Amino acid sequence: MRNGLKEWVDGHVTITVRGKRFERLLNMAIRDGIRIWNIRRVGEDLTRCDILIRDYFRLRPLLRETGCRSHVEGRGGLPFWLIRLRRRAGLAIGASLFFLGLYMLSSFVWTVEVSGTRHMDPQKVIQAAEQIGIKEGVWKVKLKEPLVLQKELMSLLPEVTWVGVDIQGTKVQLQVVEKDAPVKPLPTSPRHLVAKKRAVISKVLPEVGKSQVTINQLVEKGQVLISGIIGNETRQQVVSARGTVRGEVWYVSETSLPLTQTMYRLTGENQEQQYLLIGPYAVQVWPLNKQAYTHSESSESRFLPSYAGYTSPIGWKTVHTTETEPIQRQMSVEEATEIAKRFAREDILRKAGKDAEISDEKVLHVSTENGKVYLSIHFSVIEDIAVEQPIVGIPQTPAETSKP
Repeated sequence: MRNGLKEWVDGHVTITVRGKRFERLLNMAIRDGIRIWNIRRVGEDLTRCDILIRDYFRLRPLLRETGCRSHVEGRGGLPFWLIRLRRRAGLAIGASLFFLGLYMLSSFVWTVEVSGTRHMDPQKVIQAAEQIGIKEGVWKVKLKEPLVLQKELMSLLPEVTWVGVDIQGTKVQLQVVEKDAPVKPLPTSPRHLVAKKRAVISKVLPEVGKSQVTINQLVEKGQVLISGIIGNETRQQVVSARGTVRGEVWYVSETSLPLTQTMYRLTGENQEQQYLLIGPYAVQVWPLNKQAYTHSESSESRFLPSYAGYTSPIGWKTVHTTETEPIQRQMSVEEATEIAKRFAREDILRKAGKDAEISDEKVLHVSTENGKVYLSIHFSVIEDIAVEQPIVGIPQTPAETSKP
């Protein structure tokens, strides 16, 4: 049975044997324990085969006895590879230094990432990690066991419930689970809820306090919506008013939009830049001279070999740059009007705040002047109109005022 590894280590040659008694030569070689394989006819009296180096010298007496002649056509295996390597000592040294450098670079931490933070600043976690030795450029051999690092980090960060330390190749991943922040108590100082804008009331839901308005009532800015004073004339109490009051507010938006829009299209010209990644650094390999485009779009892809959780610090980056050119697009008045109305809606909802919705809109005026479309649009928006107002002068009950 053949052993490919042993054949490569011992070294072998490919020979051609010329002669009419090759079959007898083959039988004599098998009788003497000479291994021959890959036997194939290439001519009438010509045969090609493979044989180990040490067996080739034992084959010579048999060649003379059978009247055959041999010629070496190819050489393979470790002995010949070492001879070629010795002739290229510079290449061997360079390859050795490359793998040595690859090993050294993979023995350091090049990236520290933090995940899972919600309210805590990730930089605070990184600073705590640096205090226990987890930082960019540190030798991984000097790092303690992950469980020990986890305990030390938790002692430095009282705001967290758990910290996971995961070392993946040249990257350290810090997974943070923050403690649930206690629910802040609601303000207890006395206050009213007043209107922040002129509006028509559409919804009133008082939770704490006394409602002072009704649905479809017109209110002015600063008018009390939910009072923080409850009770009757003889006995009153001040509370922190709380509830929801929504109203219909009116806006007039003045918007303009050019009829000529500048867009960009691809010209078909593109180029790729190849970079060698070494840790956090990128070295441009090809092309040496980068072609500059006036307008362009770029995208990049990275390749970092990884295996079984180990990520190599050496990789490859390809940046694809595509040239674009500006073109002028002329829009119709109707098309520009629709786009301007969309921009106006987005602007109004941004001003109205969270949970606002447009109930009605009406274009008051449309005009075209100097290559632009000018619009005046009236919006009716349903939004939250209540804001807090502290109760400065706490009213006194009649009984308190009658005391000497």
